[in-house]
Amino acid sequence: MDLLYLGKVLWRKSWIIISVPLIAGIAAFFLTRDIPDKYLANAQIATGYTVDDQVQLTEQRFSSRDTEIRFSNLLSSMHSGLAMNMTSFRLLLHDLDPENVPFHQPDPSQYRFSDEEVEKVRTILTDKLERFSPLLSTDPDFELITDFLIAYGYNYNDIVDNLSIDRIPNTDYINIAMKADKPALAALGANAYTEEFIRYHKSLRSERTSESVEFLRDLSEKKRRELEQKQQQLKDFKSRNNVYNIEGESGMKMGQLSSLETEAAITQSNITRLQLQIRNLRDNIAQLSAPSTSASNQRILELRSRINEMNARYITEGASNQALLDSLNFLREELRMEQDNSLRQGAATSPGYTVIDLQRQLEEKEIELRVQQDNMRMIRSKMGAISSSFSGFASKEAELAALNKDVELATQEWTLALDKYNEARNRQLASENLRMVLRASPPVNPEPGIRLIIIALAIFLSATICLSVIVGMEVLDGTIRTPDRFKRMANLPIVGAINRIDSRNFNIRTYFNQQNGNEDTEMFKSLLRKFRHEVESMNAKVILFTSPKRREGKTFTTFSLAYVLSLLDKRILILDTNFKNNSLSQILGRGQSDLRLLDTRKHKLLVSAEDADRKPQPEFDHDNSYDLINPTKYKNIFIVGNSGGGQESPAEILSGRDFGNLVTILADSFDYVLMEGASLNEYSDTKELVRYADKVVAVFSADATIKHLDREAIHYLKSLGKKFGGAVLNRVELKDLKL
Repeated sequence: MDLLYLGKVLWRKSWIIISVPLIAGIAAFFLTRDIPDKYLANAQIATGYTVDDQVQLTEQRFSSRDTEIRFSNLLSSMHSGLAMNMTSFRLLLHDLDPENVPFHQPDPSQYRFSDEEVEKVRTILTDKLERFSPLLSTDPDFELITDFLIAYGYNYNDIVDNLSIDRIPNTDYINIAMKADKPALAALGANAYTEEFIRYHKSLRSERTSESVEFLRDLSEKKRRELEQKQQQLKDFKSRNNVYNIEGESGMKMGQLSSLETEAAITQSNITRLQLQIRNLRDNIAQLSAPSTSASNQRILELRSRINEMNARYITEGASNQALLDSLNFLREELRMEQDNSLRQGAATSPGYTVIDLQRQLEEKEIELRVQQDNMRMIRSKMGAISSSFSGFASKEAELAALNKDVELATQEWTLALDKYNEARNRQLASENLRMVLRASPPVNPEPGIRLIIIALAIFLSATICLSVIVGMEVLDGTIRTPDRFKRMANLPIVGAINRIDSRNFNIRTYFNQQNGNEDTEMFKSLLRKFRHEVESMNAKVILFTSPKRREGKTFTTFSLAYVLSLLDKRILILDTNFKNNSLSQILGRGQSDLRLLDTRKHKLLVSAEDADRKPQPEFDHDNSYDLINPTKYKNIFIVGNSGGGQESPAEILSGRDFGNLVTILADSFDYVLMEGASLNEYSDTKELVRYADKVVAVFSADATIKHLDREAIHYLKSLGKKFGGAVLNRVELKDLKL
C-alpha cells in the first residue's frame, strides 16, 4: 500500500482518530475519580557487592558477571514471601497497638473482633516475629490471623501489590518503594520490609556459613598440630644423630676421604723410595766395612745403638718427651764428634764417604721410613673410620628424607585448610554487608501517576486501536476506490474518472443548466468535461464501451459522454449493441412506441426459391440505414436501439446483414458513434464488436474488486494494443478523489 495514500486516508479519518481517544480519555477521567491518592516512600539497601569497604582475608578480584549473579540472587530472595509476611505482621501489630493511631480500621459491617481476639493475635504475631516464623495454613489460628490481615488491608497480596524492589542501575544500592494510602504507612511499610529482610538475610547466611566455618577452623587447627608434631620429630632425629645437613656432611666426608687417598698415595711412594735407599746404603756399608776392634769404632757402634734405642722410645711415646729429645740430640752430637776423630785418624773407608757416614745416612733413612710407615697407618685408620661412617649415612638419609616429606605434606595440608577457612570466613563477613543506608520518610505529596497513567493509557490504547482498525480495513479493502489504486492494480491507462452521484433523481440536463450546484454536481460536470477532452484527443469516431462485469456503469458513462459531446454541437449516434441488457434503448427510447430496432428482421431480404438465381443484397445499404435512427429528447443525440433479452451473440444476430457497412454509413453522417457491448466476463459480445470500432473504452466501478476473471478481461484489453483507448473509473467517492 502506498504510504502517501495511507497518510491521506488517516488524515481524512482524523476526526475518528481524535474523537475516539478523546471520548476514552473523558470516560477514564470520570471512572477514576474515586481512586484514592497513593503515597510513595523509598528506602535503600547497600549490598557491598561492588564496594570493598571491609577487610578481606583473601585476595579476591572483582567480577562483573559474579556481581550480576549475586544481585539477581538477592532480588529473587527479596521477592520471596517470608520478609513480606513479617512486614504484614508488623503493620498489623502497629494498628492493633492501643498506643498507636491505626492507619486502617476494619469494616464494622463485615468484621467484628473482640478484645480477647485482638490480644491473642498480637501475642501470636509477636512470637512469630521473634522466631521468624511465617503464617502457615496448618497453624491452629490461621483463619483468625488471615481475617485480621484482610480486614486491616495488610494481607500478603496487598503487600506484594504495593511493594516494588529494584536495583538502582550501575550502583550498589537496592531501592525498596512502598505505596500506601497514607504517608506514614508508606514509610513504615518500606522501613519494616527493609529491616525484616536484612534480619532474615543475616540469619540465613549465618546459619548456612557457621557450620562450615567452624568445621574448617577445627580442620585447620588439627592440621597445624599435625605439622608441629612432624616438625618436632624431624628436630629430634637431627639432634639424636648430630645431623643438621646430611647432604653437606656427606659432601665433606667425601672430600676428606679423597684428600686422605691422595695423601696415602704420596706416603706410599715415599716409603718405597726410602726402602730402596736403605737397601742401597746397607750394600755400600757391607762392601766398605772391614773387621776392626779399635776403640773408636766400638764407641761409634755403641753410640749408634743407644741413639736407635732412644729414638724408638721417643717415637713410641708420641714424639712429645722433651727430655728424651735432648738426650737424643746429645748422643747424636757425641757420635758426630767421634766420627770426626775417626776421620782425623785416617780411618776412611771409601773415597768421599766413611763407613760412619754411610751408617749415619742409613739410620736417618730408617727413621724417615718408620715415620712414613706410621703416617701410612694413621691415614689408613682415618680412611677406615670415614668409610665406616658412610654405611650409616644411607639409612639416616632415607629416614631424614621421609621425615622431611611428612613435614612438607603436613605443611601443604595445613596451608590448604587455612586458605579454605579464611575464604569461608571472608564470605561470612561479606554476607553481612547488607545495611540500610536510607530510611523511608513520609512523603509530602501523593503520587500523581496512577490516575494520569490510566487516562493516558486509555487515550493511547484507543488511538492505537483506531489506527489499527483503519489501517487494517485499508489493507484488507480490495476495492479499486481511486484512480491511483486502479493504475497499480490493473496497470491500464485511465482516460477519465466520474464521481458517484445520486442516480435516483438523475437529470443530466438539470445538472448542466444550474450554475452553482453542490460539490458533487460541480465535480461531476468537471470530470465529464475532462473525459470529453480525452475522447476528442483519441481521433476516433466509432467508440465501443464495455466493462469486465455487469453493472459497472457502461450505460451511464455512454449517455453522459454523449450529452457533454452534444453540448459542443456534435451529432452523436448511440448504437445500443448490448443485446443482453438494452438499458440505453429503454432510457432514450422511452415514450416511443414505434422505436426502430437494430435486431428487427422485417428489413431482411428473403430469397425465395423462384428468385434463387438473383444475387442477395445487403440488408443495410445507404438507403435504408437511416430508417433505423431514432431521435431522442436530447438535442443532437440519436439512438439505434435493440429489443434486448436476446440469447444470441452480435455475430449471430447481425450475420448476413453487413453491420460494418451500416457503421460506416452512419459514421459519415455523425460526429461520433457510441456503441455499448455486454460485459467481458460473461459474454463474448464485446470481442465480436471490436472490429467495428475505432477505439474501445472499458468502464470500471470504483467500488468493485479485481478478481481472476477481471484480470483475464484486463489481459484481453491490453492485447487490443492501440485500439484500446483507456479505462473510465466510475462511481468514485468524492472523498477518494481528494486523496
